[in-house]
Order: sequence, then structure tokens, then C-alpha cells
Amino acid sequence: MDNKIKLLLLISVVVFQQTTIAQKRTRNVLRKPLLHSIQKQFEQERESVSLQLDSIKEAHGAQINFSHDDVVVGQRIQRMQKTIPLEYNHLVKSYLDKYISPNYKPYMEKLLGLSEYYFPIYEQIFAETNIPEEVKYLSVVESSLNPHTLSSSGALGPWQFIYGTAKGYNLAIDSYVDERKDVYLSTYAVSQYLTGAYDEFNDWLLALASYNCGRGCVRRAIQRSGLHAPTFWELSPYLPQETRNYIPKFIAMSYVLKHADSHQLVAQRTDLQFPYRVMMIDRYVDLKQVAQAVDCSLEVMQAYNPAFKRGKVNGTVAQPKRLIVPIRENLDDASLYIAIHQADVQGEDKDIQGVHYTVKAGETLATIANKYNVTVAELLTWNDLSSKSVAVGNTLWIEKTEDPRVDTRLVSNLNKAKPTVEPVKQVAYVVHTVKKGDTLTGIASRYKGATIAQLKADNNIKSSHLSIGQKIKVARGKGRI
Repeated sequence: MDNKIKLLLLISVVVFQQTTIAQKRTRNVLRKPLLHSIQKQFEQERESVSLQLDSIKEAHGAQINFSHDDVVVGQRIQRMQKTIPLEYNHLVKSYLDKYISPNYKPYMEKLLGLSEYYFPIYEQIFAETNIPEEVKYLSVVESSLNPHTLSSSGALGPWQFIYGTAKGYNLAIDSYVDERKDVYLSTYAVSQYLTGAYDEFNDWLLALASYNCGRGCVRRAIQRSGLHAPTFWELSPYLPQETRNYIPKFIAMSYVLKHADSHQLVAQRTDLQFPYRVMMIDRYVDLKQVAQAVDCSLEVMQAYNPAFKRGKVNGTVAQPKRLIVPIRENLDDASLYIAIHQADVQGEDKDIQGVHYTVKAGETLATIANKYNVTVAELLTWNDLSSKSVAVGNTLWIEKTEDPRVDTRLVSNLNKAKPTVEPVKQVAYVVHTVKKGDTLTGIASRYKGATIAQLKADNNIKSSHLSIGQKIKVARGKGRI
């Protein structure tokens, strides 16, 4: 009996070994064509990039040299392409060599650290608004992911909006808030701009170029070129020098941040390293109190909420504001609730008025301050300026206090004499077409002042279910964010 069992076990082992060998042979047979296909594709990519670089070299009289490393970089850039066409050439190489140099290492590692906070937000909004994910790298070129970056032309925020353009996209700018610095609101505005630009030019690189020099500038360049539906590279000679460099910078920055590991770049820690909670606030809230409630410094709280100038969230029921709260290990929800719902009487009682003033040739902060009877220090504070120099064309916010020469009793009497019955205001609406993944909560968050209850009332919606393609009316007075 024992001998039979041993024989059966031996037969089982032999059968198992033969089966395993057969399986390995089968896998090897199937794997060889796959490996061959991958190798062939790799060689085709390398040949394509090599030919492209050779043609560039010939076009410039052999004055440009490309190495084997450049071929590798070109292949990687080809594989990065999703929606936006990315090309590796001598212009991209000049910026790429700079970005991976030892001198740039601290700067690039800081960008990597900041990108861990900013890029997921960009990706979420771009997915929602059908903008290519690669556009997130454009913000790095624009502002180095610093919402306080102020250009010589007065552009501000992570996406560098100038005052007039920001107002055109319903970004609020007043004594309490500058929504150009709000990462969510400014990214929605950028999405809206680029959607229009792509619809006009039908080319993503030209749409991005127009973000630098303006759609009118690209339009005029196309007219001067005489070309029909040109690419960016074909149109480049007709564009301003800054715009010619803009796209190569974008491609080089995209590559380095995407392949940071290949160049020994490690993300630096930043103030934006904590997970966070996004809340819509319909009252005045003191950021200092919220910071104390979540056990973080005021500086960290302001880093997450750079748009608020006075350290206060000036939310109202009609226009709630977005508050980003970093989540610490010892977060006390009760303390956070108290901090948010504690009445800020001073903030609610004081409705600050002011004017926007455009700087003219020959003017300085000192002359403007004297003109409006304010101090230079106040102008610096109100406008987040770090320097006393100001460029022509910049728009400054100047707060106004009540003029003591005004007879307040006369004003009061005049107000009393006004009709007590106001004319009925006609409400205009914009129409939002429901897309896949849309919810009433998401739609309400995209339009200033919109609420779920109001959306249901205006559209006679009984439940929270929405259908793709459904038209939703949103009051125009609550401008889109």
C-alpha cells in the first residue's frame, strides 16, 4: 500500500513539473512577440526623434549639437503627449538644460513641493471643464506657483490675471479679497478663457500662446503670416519674442517636473503639505480664530487662503466664500465650528468703500497717496505691494473714508425722501448644461451665490437627480466663478 502511494505521488510530481514547463514555454512563446513589438516601437520612436533632431541641426548649419541624451529626452516627451502636441527642439533644449542645471535645483525642488498641493486641484477642475491636464504646467511658467507673484503689468495670482481680465471673468477684487489669488476661482477662469481660445484657433499650443499675448495678437499674427490653420511653430516667427519663448518654456518645464526622478530632483516641504477641508462660508470669519481652532499658525492658514487681504473671510448668504482649512492630527471639530460661527461684529458693521485707480505716466505711489490723502504704507498694504515702485497701467485699490465735509443729516433726509417702493428687478439667467458627473452641489459651487435650494426652486426640481444634457437655469446676478 505504501509503495502505491509513493508511486502516485511520484507520478503527480512528474505531471506537475511537465505542466509547469509547458506553461513556461507557452508564456515565452506569447511573450516574445510582445517584447519584439515593444522593442520595435522603441526603435521607431528613437529613429523618429533622431531624424527630427538631425533636420533641426541641418536647418541651423550644424551649429546645434544633440547628444544621445537628447534622443532619450525627445522619446520621453513624445510619450508624455496626451492632447497637447509636445515637440523637442533646440529652443526647448535651451530651457530644459537650464532647469536641470545645479543652479536651478533648489528652485525646481521647491516647485515640486508646491505642485503636490496645486496640481491635484488643477487636475480636478480641468477634468470637469474638459481642459487638457497638461495645462497645469502653464501655471508654473506664469507664477512659479506663487499666488502673490505680481508682474510689472499688474498681473497677479497663480494664473497671472490683470485687473480688467479678472473682472471680465467675475473675479472679485476689493478691500477684503482678491480672487485672482484663489486657486479654485482663478483656475475656473483660466478654463473658461482657454475653452474660448481653443474654439477659435483649434490648436492647443496657439490657445496657450494667446494666454501670453492675447487672442487678438495671435489673430493678427495669422493674418500677417498668410497661413491657413498654422501650428504654433509655423506661426512663431510672427509672434512677439516673449510668446515665442513661452511655449518652449512650457514644454521644458512639463518635462522636468514629469521626470524629476530622472534628474535627482526631490520635492521640498512647504506650508501646503497638510491634507485640507474645503468649506463654503456665508459669514465673516477671522482666519486667526480658525487657525487657533485647528492648531496651526496664522501664516499657514493664510498660505491656504491667500485671496483674503485682511485676514477675514467676508462671506455672505448671497456670496459665500471658499475657506480652505488644513487638517491637523489633533483637529477639534467643536472648536472649528465655534471659530466659524462666532460673530465678527466689526467685520459685519464695516462696509469698506473704495476706488480702483489706474497709474498714469509720471506718477508714483507718493503722488497718488497725496492725491487721495492716504499714506504710501496704506497703498502698499491694500494692494499687496512689496516695492514702492509701480508701473504705468497698474490698477490700485484705494480705500475711501467718509468725507467730514459731507452733511450726513442732509444725506439722511434725502434718503428718507426717496420712494419706499423699489422697482421690481428683472432677473436674468445663464443656462448650465448638465455633464457627466455634475451634481446640484457641484453646480452651485461653480456660480457665485448659487444655492441648491435656489437651483431647485428656479428649475422646479423635486429631487437631486440630474440627467446628462439637462438645462439648469442659474441667476446671472450670481456671476460664474
